[in-house]
Amino acid sequence: MKLQADLVIFNGNLITMDPENPTATALAVKNFKVLVVGGDEQVVDLVGSARRVIDLGGKTVVPGFIDAHTHITAEGIRASHVDLQPTRSVEDVKQTLRKVLPSYTTGQWIRGYGYDESFWPEKRYVTARDLDDVSTENPIAIDRVDGHLTSVNTLALKRLGVRLDQAGMLKDRKGRPTGVLRDIEDLYKKVRPPDDEIRQGILAGQEIANRAGITSLVDNASMGVFRLIREAETQELLSARLIVNQPAETLKHMMEIGLTSSLGSPMLKIGGVKSFVDGSIGARTAALSMPYVDDKKNKGNLFLSEKTLTAFIKKAARSGIQTVTHAIGDAAIETLISAFENLSDDEKATLRSQRHRIEHAEMISESQIRRVVSLGLILSMQPNFVGVWQQSGGLYEQRLGAERVAEMNMFRVALDNGARLCFGSDGMPYGPLYGIWSATTHPNPKVRLTVEEAIRCYTMESAYSVFMEKNIGNLVVGKRADFVVLSEDIMKVPARTIRDINVEMTVVGGLVEYSSANR
Repeated sequence: MKLQADLVIFNGNLITMDPENPTATALAVKNFKVLVVGGDEQVVDLVGSARRVIDLGGKTVVPGFIDAHTHITAEGIRASHVDLQPTRSVEDVKQTLRKVLPSYTTGQWIRGYGYDESFWPEKRYVTARDLDDVSTENPIAIDRVDGHLTSVNTLALKRLGVRLDQAGMLKDRKGRPTGVLRDIEDLYKKVRPPDDEIRQGILAGQEIANRAGITSLVDNASMGVFRLIREAETQELLSARLIVNQPAETLKHMMEIGLTSSLGSPMLKIGGVKSFVDGSIGARTAALSMPYVDDKKNKGNLFLSEKTLTAFIKKAARSGIQTVTHAIGDAAIETLISAFENLSDDEKATLRSQRHRIEHAEMISESQIRRVVSLGLILSMQPNFVGVWQQSGGLYEQRLGAERVAEMNMFRVALDNGARLCFGSDGMPYGPLYGIWSATTHPNPKVRLTVEEAIRCYTMESAYSVFMEKNIGNLVVGKRADFVVLSEDIMKVPARTIRDINVEMTVVGGLVEYSSANR
């Protein structure tokens, strides 16, 4: 019987990430999977019967990017909030909020996101006093870019019911609340968006992913969101594959009903359980062994003890559930690794197959990397942070000093020591090309990756981190037909220009989910 195809692409420059067949010019898709990958002559007979044929005109194709750490649903929800990323001062924030104030009714919540004071002349957080200048009749809450710090006005502080003795409530010298809240768990529980807003956020998040060339992504979703994502999947509304990590508090329920990581469908799977050992460098809550240079009495916050972490990991491991644990500061990383080392030999024997992950690991040392490798843990790191904050004079240098910053995000050291290293963006910004640029132009030349290594961390290694390396991650016959068409040859352009490459097409399972030509 003559072969038929749903999609045929040809006359391209395919970087397959398949060691046995690293380059090709053409690819054919049937039933959402790669049917043929090779030279143009290998798809000639399929062109006539294919539903769609694309002449790439020599453009470069790479496997679909897999973003291993996102908050994509939350990002979609934020699309309806006030974008403060472009602001360049406290006054700029106030003016931006004043401009939108007339569109809100009295008493309605005003939510904003993305401010980053490290780029401002004041170098300080927004306070309740600042936001009260905007409005005393509308509760206002604006999130710092890292999501670990929120600034609120006085009315919002009352509405949220945050206690004066609540950990994370910053106060002035007289003991009064400043309106700056750091890493307060379930801060917005009282103002959870309605289901319809979350549904819209899911779809908006999918569009963000498609535009960035992301075909699969790990979503660190909040409690109760998975139900609505599942609803979107049943309605065939997902245009990127989602692996959804669950909050730590769901572990007991997952164990009781026998849910394990990687259960699901090709478009939606259960990920791991997400915990936080510390906060962020920007909020000065990442747990450090030495104080912050701009806050000399502060070493950050350790949210979970080694004993608590060990008990949690034991429970998850016994049930075959992956742990996904946020640890940025060197003290937090040490606490987490030590917790894994406390397991019995029998328990440690299961770790590699369960693919437990350390998220961020920005201040990990080489000796800690070796211990991670011996335990079979995965380092889930975000090269995007390097481009945003690790440049000379940037946020990290302000918080930690140049000497410590030079030893952060040691990608080359991780790979050279045999670590499994996957890449994600954490939305800083959403864009694997930005992350690849960051990893290949790291300020410390000794830890830079090659372009091919960085692509692998954003494809095959990320696929491995979510138990999907047999289905996605490279362009091989039988795997899902997920790929991205780029405006330039990523392997040939200067590394400094990689972030300027455009995503021209995103294909998921052979379906074109984004095309720059249709914008």
